[in-house]
Amino acid sequence: MRRIVQKLLDSQLLAVLSTIASGRPYSNLIAFAAAQHMREIIFATSRATRKFANLTAEPRVSLLIDDRSNRETDFGEAAAVTVLGAARRR
Repeated sequence: MRRIVQKLLDSQLLAVLSTIASGRPYSNLIAFAAAQHMREIIFATSRATRKFANLTAEPRVSLLIDDRSNRETDFGEAAAVTVLGAARRR
């Protein structure tokens, strides 16, 4: 399973980042990079974005990373992983 997840993380450029804003979910498409050990996902955002404000107020996040191709075959063939964690500034 670990190899499948690593392959998915290595092959994808985009993820859906979900944050919390005023108690409600808020999602953004982001570009990301995964650390080799799969313990960190790295992405950049401007301080002027809503996602930055959301992350500052509430660092808990969810990321959805998948390899869908927007075809019917995705229902049986697409792979996806959900990442749960807390964001921090570097």
